[in-house]
Amino acid sequence: MKAATKVLNLGLVALACLFFTNARAHADDIYVGNDGNNTIMKFDSSGNGSVFANSGLERPRGLAFDSSGYLYVANLTNNTIMKFDSSGNGSVFANSALRGSHGLTFDNSGNLYVASEFHNTIEKFDSSGNGSVFANSGLDEPRGIAFDSSGNLYVANGFNNTIEKFDSSGNGSLFADSGLDEPLGLAFDRSGNLYVANMQNSTIEKFTPDGTPSLFADSGLNEPAGLAFDSSGNLYVANFGNNTIEKITPDGTPSLFADSGLNGPVYIAVPEPATWLLLAMGTGALLGSRRLRRRSS
Repeated sequence: MKAATKVLNLGLVALACLFFTNARAHADDIYVGNDGNNTIMKFDSSGNGSVFANSGLERPRGLAFDSSGYLYVANLTNNTIMKFDSSGNGSVFANSALRGSHGLTFDNSGNLYVASEFHNTIEKFDSSGNGSVFANSGLDEPRGIAFDSSGNLYVANGFNNTIEKFDSSGNGSLFADSGLDEPLGLAFDRSGNLYVANMQNSTIEKFTPDGTPSLFADSGLNEPAGLAFDSSGNLYVANFGNNTIEKITPDGTPSLFADSGLNGPVYIAVPEPATWLLLAMGTGALLGSRRLRRRSS
C-alpha cells in the first residue's frame, strides 16, 4: 500500500557484486546488514550465516567492497561510513556531508559514492575520505545507486518513482519513470540491462539500455529492497517484508536462499566476475510516511 500514513519499520538492502584475483571474500559469499540489531552477517553459497561485524554500526544500510576487499557500510543514524577489514575490524572512513546515508558504490578509480537521502545529493569520497558533492539535481529521496559499464551512475528516487542517470561529470537526465513503485535496489546484468526492486508492489522490473521496461519477477517477493547478481547470473533479492533472501534464476524461477540471522532490512555483497559493482537500494526508517522520512535526520 502507498498510503502516506503507513508506518514502516524499514531498513535498507544493498547488494554489491564483486570479483578480483586476490579476493578476501570467497566467491558468492553474501554480506548482509541487519538494521534491526546493528550487525553485518556473512552467508556462504549454501545460505549458512555467521556474524561478520557487530561494532561501529548504527542502522547499517548500503554496503560496498573496494578493490582491496575492504567492506564499506553506510550508517543511517550517525551519518558515518565505516570501513571493515576481512576480519570484521572497523574504523570510521567518513563522517561529513552525510544525512540519511543509503546506497554505496565505487567507480573504476576507487572513489566512493553515497546516496544522501535527506540532503537529496550524491556525495563522492576519494580514497582518503575527502568528500564533495557529485550531484544535487534530479534527486528525490535517492537510495539505490549503481554504475553501468560506461561509467554512468544510475540512482533510484524512492519518492517520485524515477530512475535518474548521471554522466561522469554529474550531469543528470531522466532514465525511467514507468514500471516503478518506490524503487530501491538496482543491479545490472552482463548484457547491460538494469533490474529494479519495487518495494511497494513487490516486483522486480527490468529495463533495457534504452529504458524499455518489462516485468522480470513478481513471485517469492515481499517488499524487495536489495538486488545483486552472482557469477552464474542468478539474482539475489533482499525481502524487507519477511526478512529473507530470495534467489531467482535467469529465467525468473525463485527459491529461498536464506531466512536465518536476519533482523530488519538487509544488505548483500556477492561476487560477479571481472567487475566491482555495488547494487544498492534503501527503504526508510521507522517513520510515518515517505514525506516524513525526508524531513527526518
